[in-house]
Amino acid sequence: MPTLPITEAQIDEFISAFEGCTLPKAEWTHAAHLLTGACYVHQMGREAALAKMRNCVRRYNESVGGKNTPTSGYHETITVMWIRLLDALRREHPALGRASFAALAVQRFACRRDISREYYDFDLSASTEARLAWIEPNLKPLD
Repeated sequence: MPTLPITEAQIDEFISAFEGCTLPKAEWTHAAHLLTGACYVHQMGREAALAKMRNCVRRYNESVGGKNTPTSGYHETITVMWIRLLDALRREHPALGRASFAALAVQRFACRRDISREYYDFDLSASTEARLAWIEPNLKPLD
């Protein structure tokens, strides 16, 4: 498993590689998604972070040979859910710097990759509609 960046300089380099589509595909793990989303939320707030994540994930997927289709690639509902969870965590810890907040987010959520099951039943989260557009949780509210 690739090692995630921990210092500000390492995080800058990592995010630059992701945004520039030079990050090796093997390094774009669930924890890397969390780290990136946490840094975006920390830096720019929920809505701008979501817009940035949407754009960058779609572009990165295509750069490594993936497709963003109604059945694969970028997933809008899952992305919005994670940004909202990261934003809630940020509101709980407003004094943390970016690197510390990113580390907390990874520590809190890296082992909870399937957290969407707490909010969505399988059929809804696996649906084309949820992949293409935000759908409110049907099991419990996010915030």
